[in-house]
Amino acid sequence: MNYYTILLAFIATIIAILPLIFIKKYIVNKEFYNLIIAFVLYILLLLSYIKLFEKGELSSIYIVLQILQIFLVLFAGILFFNESINMTKIIGILLGSLSIYLLLKN
Repeated sequence: MNYYTILLAFIATIIAILPLIFIKKYIVNKEFYNLIIAFVLYILLLLSYIKLFEKGELSSIYIVLQILQIFLVLFAGILFFNESINMTKIIGILLGSLSIYLLLKN
């Protein structure tokens, strides 16, 4: 996997997390435009997945995407929602980082 593919994976990860925020906003506020935004973001996610999967092995790329999404959700919870971090989460972050390293290593 090259740096361009890793950058695409990171962008796809951000795109994958954003619709969740708008779905949550819809649930809380019942404002329909939040669902429209989530729908558009899911289309962008589909297009980014197509571009990503053209660049490399599905198994490696998809695992990296999932781990990056877990990292982003964890860090967003800590930074924006004051969720706590404990030793188990730290170990999980380290193991996830190790797995990404191993998957990206040639």
